[in-house]
Amino acid sequence: MSPRLAARRLPAAHGRASSRGVLAETDGRTVLPPQAAWRQAMASVVLQRDVGAGHRWLDLELPRGFALPVPGQFVQLLLDTPSPVFLPRPMSVAGTRVTPRGPVLGFLYEPVGLGTLALAGLAAGERVDVLGPLGRGFPLDVPGTPVLVAGGRGVAPLLFAAGMFAKEGRRCEFLFGARDARHLVALPEARERLDRMDGRLHLATDDGSRGLRGTVVDLLDRIGPDLPSPHVIHACGPHAMLAAVARWGMRHGVPSYLAMESIMACGTGVCRGCPLPRSESARARLARRRDRIPSLYGSPEFAMCCTDGPVFAAEDLDWSHVE
Repeated sequence: MSPRLAARRLPAAHGRASSRGVLAETDGRTVLPPQAAWRQAMASVVLQRDVGAGHRWLDLELPRGFALPVPGQFVQLLLDTPSPVFLPRPMSVAGTRVTPRGPVLGFLYEPVGLGTLALAGLAAGERVDVLGPLGRGFPLDVPGTPVLVAGGRGVAPLLFAAGMFAKEGRRCEFLFGARDARHLVALPEARERLDRMDGRLHLATDDGSRGLRGTVVDLLDRIGPDLPSPHVIHACGPHAMLAAVARWGMRHGVPSYLAMESIMACGTGVCRGCPLPRSESARARLARRRDRIPSLYGSPEFAMCCTDGPVFAAEDLDWSHVE
């Protein structure tokens, strides 16, 4: 795969692009923003460090001109040859910064398979092939108090979102849950971002070793009545957690956006390997304009996680069939 492929733009989603980047269809329904232009480039490892519970933080420096992702977007990382894996690995972006040499993207990951174990072994200066930014991110400009809901390492894109809100001086609520205190990974990073905006951190663990004994949905039940209205949920974590958060949001009439996870071979919609079942309302809506769905997106029945998502509005997926 050449690192010098020309920059390109995925087909735009149907609708009218507003000045703030959120699409509004003719029926007035708010949907997610379109993807930015993506390209392939060679990155250099800037640093790697441990953040606890077997997780690591990775900074990659990209060449100037590489588009900055937004929270919720991802990139595909492909190790330089020789590599123990053939396919790239999708990685959610946990933060960005701009240097005179080019943008630096931060990632929070757990080395668990051949690819991520090899990634963890890279030293500063070694190279990684990067394709991105890919997919749709969180619509951070939806009005309301942002409520960021993280489960385990799903905290990564929400650290990014919290940093963006801090830059805007926009206060948010941050709910963070894990199996135990040890797996509240990157907790200092979350606190640092919240301190910059006077945001509030709410913790929950399954075993009660830190914060509330229970889940992030238990946290929502507890603090929901006290949240400033209106509010909007942005969440990332295991799919079972996201299904529970989505149902909570729909039950309480709170706009909710969920960052999904999937195995992805290409990240661009070509391989059709990351389908997610659409809800009945989404299927009915898209069936009326089947002939206008771009080819790299899904069908009226199934969304592609990589192009229709990875961030979805709660009402757009059939949570009873999400695995």
